[in-house]
Amino acid sequence: MKRRIQIAVFGSGLGHAARMSLVAEELVNQGDTVFFSSFDHAVDYIRDLGFHCERVPSLDVKWDEEGVSLKNTVRELPILSSKFVQQVRKENQIMKRLHPDIVVSDTRLSAVAAAYIRKIPSITVTNQIRILLPPKFHKRTLNKVEDTVAELLGLLWSRSQIIVVPDIPSPYTISEANTGRIRSTYGKVKYAGFMSPTSRFITEQLAKVSKELELNTKKRIVFAQVSGPPNTKGKLIDFIRKAANILSDRFNFVISKGEVGGDKKPSKIKGGWIYEWCPVKDEMFSLADILVVRGGHASISQAILYGKPIITIPILDHSEQIANATRVKEIGFGILLNPETISAKKISSAISKLNDDISIKKKMVELNMIAQNLNGTNNTVNIINSLI
Repeated sequence: MKRRIQIAVFGSGLGHAARMSLVAEELVNQGDTVFFSSFDHAVDYIRDLGFHCERVPSLDVKWDEEGVSLKNTVRELPILSSKFVQQVRKENQIMKRLHPDIVVSDTRLSAVAAAYIRKIPSITVTNQIRILLPPKFHKRTLNKVEDTVAELLGLLWSRSQIIVVPDIPSPYTISEANTGRIRSTYGKVKYAGFMSPTSRFITEQLAKVSKELELNTKKRIVFAQVSGPPNTKGKLIDFIRKAANILSDRFNFVISKGEVGGDKKPSKIKGGWIYEWCPVKDEMFSLADILVVRGGHASISQAILYGKPIITIPILDHSEQIANATRVKEIGFGILLNPETISAKKISSAISKLNDDISIKKKMVELNMIAQNLNGTNNTVNIINSLI
């Protein structure tokens, strides 16, 4: 008997949709019927992969050039609360109409709430149980508020049967700051391993991409993937282009601007190429010697699974990215650059340093071996199978 599985995906950014598409493919391969619900760019992304996706009202924090705008987010709390209720209502309608046997929520509390109301079993997949305030707001009083909110959110996420964290266990957990030390989720959390694409491309396939991009075999390859809301990316992309110019005699650069629906043909720049939307992202993760990313959990986990040292440049007031990027530095498999003082010179210097740092490369090899032994996608599918 075919089982019907709904996957509710957070729609801001594509990391959530990308990892859940891997789970969906495995479920379909074992004979299940899978459909999604999401919002914003994730809807088109999921549909382009060939899955049915229901659109729900958008719900996200407010952004400006520096990242999350706490002031504007607080100001809009009544509107955000109303949208959350609208999401719950829409999810309830979807579940009533499509009759899922289980709901898998990737960081979508509204879907957990709707499933709980309809008495449908659910699983939460998230690397953000706790919402962190941006570092500039870290004061004793606000830290207590942050802890209280974390416990409340933990209670709500715990309406799911299991909370799956797509990460590796301590002491190498990337999302440690966002998932640890929450009493209300005790006994519910399982660290399942990373859920990122790790295609092992045949030599001919990689050679084809390398030839098309005219990648000089005598130069090291840098792949820069710039993700995030549009108004947070422009300056960083300009700095990376300038860094490509500075290092053009030693490195091949391939830059992805991460524009969903953008041109898939690259434009030539000094030192390499730039894409609006890179259709060979996974190939570039495999080809690259060094990766430049923000601080998204999906990008960092994919880098680890490919065993590539990274430079992280998180969005300035994006607390989750900052926490992830800080872990990269603490564990020792990459370099963290301060987004507040970023420049082309600092990026180029960091690339040169990373290229010569043997200790960082050794740490990445160690981390890669640990991560390879935990298949987050398969473990999540097994958890789903155990509940229905």
